Order: sequence, then C-alpha cells, then structure tokens
Amino acid sequence: MQKGSIKQITFTKLIQIFLIAIAIISLVMFFAYQAFFDYTVKTKALEISNIVKAGLTSHMKAGIMEKREYFLNEIQSTNNIKELNIIRGEAILKQHGTSTYKHEKSYKELKSGGIPLEAQFYWQKEQNTLRAVIPYRASKDGELNCLTCHNVQDGEILGALEISLDVNQYQTLTTTYGFLLIFFLLFFAFLIILYIFHFIGKYISKPLANIAKEAHFAYTSQSKIDAQKYHVDELKSLAADLNNLNQVVFSKEKELEDKNLQLKQLHSEIESTLREIMMTIGEIEEVRSNDVKNHTKRVSLLSATIAKDYGLSEEDVKLIELTSPLHDIGKIGISDAILLKPGKLTKEEFEIMKTHTVIGYNILGHSQRRTLQTAAEIAYGHHEKFDGSGYPQGLKGEEIPLFARIVAIVDVLDALLCKRVYKEAWSTEAVLDYVIKERAKHFDPQLVDIVINNFEKYTTLIECLVDGKSLEKNL
Repeated sequence: MQKGSIKQITFTKLIQIFLIAIAIISLVMFFAYQAFFDYTVKTKALEISNIVKAGLTSHMKAGIMEKREYFLNEIQSTNNIKELNIIRGEAILKQHGTSTYKHEKSYKELKSGGIPLEAQFYWQKEQNTLRAVIPYRASKDGELNCLTCHNVQDGEILGALEISLDVNQYQTLTTTYGFLLIFFLLFFAFLIILYIFHFIGKYISKPLANIAKEAHFAYTSQSKIDAQKYHVDELKSLAADLNNLNQVVFSKEKELEDKNLQLKQLHSEIESTLREIMMTIGEIEEVRSNDVKNHTKRVSLLSATIAKDYGLSEEDVKLIELTSPLHDIGKIGISDAILLKPGKLTKEEFEIMKTHTVIGYNILGHSQRRTLQTAAEIAYGHHEKFDGSGYPQGLKGEEIPLFARIVAIVDVLDALLCKRVYKEAWSTEAVLDYVIKERAKHFDPQLVDIVINNFEKYTTLIECLVDGKSLEKNL
C-alpha cells in the first residue's frame, strides 16, 4: 500500500491515470490521424476532379478547347499535383479519336487496364504520393447536359481524371493539427491537475492539518473543535468525532487520576503498615533480648542515612530502612539462658548465639517478596566481616551483600555508643578510633570513609534517639 501525503498519493494516481489516458488517446489519435489524412487527401482529389470537369465543360461550351492545356497546367501547378491526365473513354475515342495534348491519353494506357466504375485510390508510399483515378459519367441532368455534345447514353462513362497528388503538404498540415490537439489536451490535463491540487489543498489537506492542531489544542485545553467552520461534511463529522473522543478521554483520565490517587493512598497505607509491622517485630525481639530501648529504630534510621550518603537510590534507601529492623529476628530462637545471660558467654554458648543469623534467614528466606528476601539477606550476613573472619558463611569483601555490610557497621556503632547491661557507652573518640582500626577488617573501607566524614551527624542521630530528642532540631 502506497504511503505519503494526500497530495503525493493523489499526484501519483493522477500521473498513472494521465499516462494511461495519454496512451489511449495517442492510440486513438494514431488511427484517427490515418483516417483523417486519408479522408483529407481523397477529398482533395475529388475536389480537383470536379474543378477539372467544370473547367473542361466551360472550355467546351465556350469553344476554346484548344486552350485547355493552360487551364490544366495551372490546376497542376497550384494544387501540388505531380501528374494530371485526362483519360478518354471508349465512347469519346469513337467520336473524337485520340488526342495529342500533353495531359490527355487513352483509357488503354491506364495501369489498371481500364477506367473503373467508381473512383479508385492507390497509395504510393515510397514516392509519398496518392494516385487517383476518378471516372466521368455522362449525365443529361442540369445545365451541363453531356448528351448535347457527346453521342453517348445517359450514365455511360465518358472518361476519367488520373491524378498523382504530392501528399507532403497534407501530411504536414495533418501532423500540425495533431500536435496542436495533443498540446491542448496536455494543457487541459495540466489545468485539471492544478485545479485538483488546489481543491485538495483548500478543502482536504489544510483542513485536516488544521483539525489535527485544533484536536491537540482542544485536548490540552479541554475545549471543543468548532466543526461548523469546515466546508466538507466528512471533516465536520471528523471534528465532531474528535470532540466526542476527547470527552471520553477526559472522562477516562479523570477516572484514572482518581484511581491513581486511591492507589497512592493505598500504597502509602500499606507501606506505613508494613513499616510498623517490621518495626514492631524488631522491637518484639528487642524487648525479649532485654536490649537497649530504640535500638531497632536507630539501626533502621542510621542504615537508611548511610545508604543515602553512599549514593543508593531512593527505593533502596526505603528498602533498607524497612528491612534492617529484622536483622536480629533470629534471636527469638535462642534460649533465654543464653540470650539474657548477664555475663560473658562461654565458647559453646557463643556458638549457639551465632546461630541466630541462620535462624533469622530461615524465618524470612522462604518468601518470594523482595522485602522479606532483603530482610533475610541482612539477618544472614550482618555478622560477616570484610576480611572473611565473620560468620556464618565466612564471606569476604563484596561477597557480603551491601545491605548486610551497612547494617554490620551500624549495629556496631549503636552497640558501642549506647550503654548496655554488660558495659558502659564508649566515648565518640574511642568509637571513631575503633571504626578506623577495623577498616578493611571488620568493615567495608568505603563505608568507613562515609562514617568518618559524617561521624558527628551519625552520633547526634543516635544520641537523639537514645534521649528522645527531636531529630529535626539536632540534625
């Protein structure tokens, strides 16, 4: 299927039709030219025959037949006649005998062997000549009564006129007329094409382009197209259809906007609910472990802050804030005797304590949801160390998931800066020295650099959550 603008397609189709029409017209004109040329030359030969007949009769009536050669010479010279002969028929030969004049001869000398009953025409294309033999019949009708001068019967053939016409002039004339006709046909076709293009531009192309612009404006401004300004019924109908379509689109967009708002509200509610659930589960573990109050909240907020300073996306920052509270969920599987022991754990007890990472992973890891999968990843890997000396898998460097590496340093920072039942809070200087010392050992070097550059901000955040102060006031 042809593609392009209306003008291009119309022009192509018109050219195709025009070429077909030209081919047909040319074929018709070829045959018409042959017929017209044939008719023109034959008609000219018959006219000359009548003129000669009338002239000879006039000479005979005037008694000046001996002067007829002048007349015949003049006729021959002024009518592009190569040869002109008066043929005497049998009846004239019997009455007057043969003639010695230049332009007269006997019927016996005719190439055809005799005078035909009707006019005969012979084309001699190699000489570009038409040879015509036109018989004269005796007639008693009218003023030129042949029977008064000739001893013949009414209707008997008196003789004939033999003419050889040079057809070059007639051929040139006919060709000229033919070319003029073709020129006018082409000119007329050109005018038709111009008119069609003008019509298409005025009533179709420009209105269509205008409708497209108005439809866009009507959509953006939530207005309507003025359909009455268009002259073509189809364009009026199109404008009306576009108005109806815009109204449907406006209605659907309003519905979609309402649905999106509802979805946003629902998503926000679900997200808030999920955050509260995750935080609550973390605090349940925190209460059972008799841990410092708000440890779960501090780990969540500080993990999100470091993740943001690390350059993670807003989505990942929210994800670690949501999932980090469950980093120690596996401790619910540790017995109270070990979990709540006020003193230092034995080697065997510590090995049991280390299993809380595996327990947490087993609790969370069965889900296909990204949130719980991430929480399981953090629970399983937040005690791994950058140098590979951590547990439970002994992962090293970037083998440890990034979220687990972040929570690992956050968990230690909070543990050192906050007072526990088994120890006092460390000074900020001591904590900073420890973090620097454990660079590339316990902690990811890049995370250590971030902590060093933002240490005051992080310690202030922890202090505020310990003391219950406003974060906005102190950060």
